[in-house]
Amino acid sequence: MNRTCLIVAAVALLAACAGAQQDAPPIGKTRIPWYTGNMSVYPFMSYWGTFAGPASDLATPQRIAQLKRIGVFADCDYQSWCMVEQAPGNWDFSLYRGNADALHDAGLGYVPFSWVHFPPKWYLQRPEFVPYQCAEHGGKLLQLSPWAPNVWDIYREFYKRQRQAMGERVGWIRMSTPSDYGEIGYPAAMTSWLVPQKHAHAGYWCGDPYAREDFRAEMRRKFRGLAALNARWGTAFATWDAVAYPALEGSQGAAQARKSGSAQDRRRWLDFVDWYYGVWIRFTPRMATLLRSIYPTNPLVASVGYASEVTCFGNDYTAIPKMAARAGLALQTPGNVSYYGVKRVSTACHFYGCPFYTEPPGDVPPDAEVARFFCDISNGVQVYFEYPDNLDRARAKLVTYKEHMTGGRPRVDLALFHPTTEHRLNAGEGNFPLDVFLLGEQGRDRYDFDVVDESLIADGALRRYRALVYVAGRVVEARTLAKLEVWVRAGGILLTCSLGGVETVEGDRSAWRRLVGPEPAMASPGAQGWDWAAVRASCARRMGKGAVVSLPVAPSNRERLMEAVERLAHHAGDLVPGAASAPLIDGVADGVQSTLLPDRILYFNPTDKAITKRIRFRPADWARSRLRPDPMEQELTLPPHSIEAILLKAR
Repeated sequence: MNRTCLIVAAVALLAACAGAQQDAPPIGKTRIPWYTGNMSVYPFMSYWGTFAGPASDLATPQRIAQLKRIGVFADCDYQSWCMVEQAPGNWDFSLYRGNADALHDAGLGYVPFSWVHFPPKWYLQRPEFVPYQCAEHGGKLLQLSPWAPNVWDIYREFYKRQRQAMGERVGWIRMSTPSDYGEIGYPAAMTSWLVPQKHAHAGYWCGDPYAREDFRAEMRRKFRGLAALNARWGTAFATWDAVAYPALEGSQGAAQARKSGSAQDRRRWLDFVDWYYGVWIRFTPRMATLLRSIYPTNPLVASVGYASEVTCFGNDYTAIPKMAARAGLALQTPGNVSYYGVKRVSTACHFYGCPFYTEPPGDVPPDAEVARFFCDISNGVQVYFEYPDNLDRARAKLVTYKEHMTGGRPRVDLALFHPTTEHRLNAGEGNFPLDVFLLGEQGRDRYDFDVVDESLIADGALRRYRALVYVAGRVVEARTLAKLEVWVRAGGILLTCSLGGVETVEGDRSAWRRLVGPEPAMASPGAQGWDWAAVRASCARRMGKGAVVSLPVAPSNRERLMEAVERLAHHAGDLVPGAASAPLIDGVADGVQSTLLPDRILYFNPTDKAITKRIRFRPADWARSRLRPDPMEQELTLPPHSIEAILLKAR
């Protein structure tokens, strides 16, 4: 997860084609839409001198034959401004029109993904070109800044010309924002292999004067009076024109906030991050409005990359799905990444009602394709995007497994707490908060989970869950703790550990003490694990209709915490007498992962060895369910890298 290349959706363009499995049948019809992409990137690279051929990624007969084998309904074409206007005023979409016509003649759909943010070479010399500028070092990129005063004129002109040239050939539209791969977020040196850049790195790309003015305008809108801003930040700006970012090189503003522990330093950094993320929350709906003025009825898909919440990338994985749902957009997000990373987005998408699609970062071998497939099913994916060679090589297994990908949302009533505030104060170090991330990744074969952050809690998402696991977040918003207390008193179970004190951004520790109570009297568990009777007697505290279970172990004691989370998931009465549990469908640490869907239970063996499981279901878990497993005791043998299903039957 420390590889930023996870966000490179177009890396698949360089993957060597291993050839199709000639002995496998075509994938055929799928239960949810599958589509593919990466057409026309080689011509784009040729324009920039990064590809010399002779391979083709256009809609050739060979490609169309492959599309027929892999069960997709459409292909995605990566259009670009620099290709269609290579001389000023000379617009030519014939390359892309040829792709669209070939696809339509074959009965396939055409989906453009337009990289408008890479201007033609002639435009780079124009005084009106406003590029991204690094706020840390002053370097510039060959990419449009989202703050450029003419950026909307450029996008509007491109799409008007596209509509005139392409007519009704366009189906779904993948929206593109002015970032590396057109995904929501900021440049991170991922496209230098496509377009050579002199100054490219992951950092804060808000150095141009229009970006700085936007920051000042947003702060003025937020605080209205300069005195209020200075009081909140501990600053002494004399005028609004003097208002500046916190120190950005190396995220120094975040480091200062952590070192001082000052509420003013914390607020200054957090307010900057809110603005930096918020740029995309405002930009994307405006882009959707522009597109709908030209394509009133075409479905719109926004792309989200990175699989990371490092602050300089600019991705808030709760705010983006919330915005997309309001704007009527679907989100295409990273697949074939960590389970936690996918859950971080899918949880918010399902809560806010935003259609959830996935896309891999590049080449996916067949065994990894099966793993991705199971992960996406476990996240309730509604549209599956995959590159042609990846699907072709995995046809033998996907022919069978495609029946399990229904778009149904898994049944999950346990969530891990994602500590938004603390992670931002750490500048998003590690992509995701390490202790909670590893608790999810390493414990996945014992329990399933969603990921709930502070914004989701503020919007009422906890009502969907029976239990919440809190192992990270020593600094949180006061409203988060208030919401947690209300949820616990209404019947929720909060499981936490020895965090060394939790405080609000302003430094108040009383709310956490009121919620969790005194440290438990029992000793930490030894190598033999927990004494559940002692846990129940010493660590569980009733609060209203719910309870708080505070364990005497550090967040780094992962094995003991995983045992406790599994117990909370499937045997909650061992911690809190009378507490309800999730249906026991696995819970054994044998490497096999399981998912409970509305009409089936899936088991996935990600290992290189066959595993045989004896599964004993508890009749009480299914007493109120219309569908249930039958018989209640079953044996499954899972070959390596395989998925097996137990279908639920009507009573």
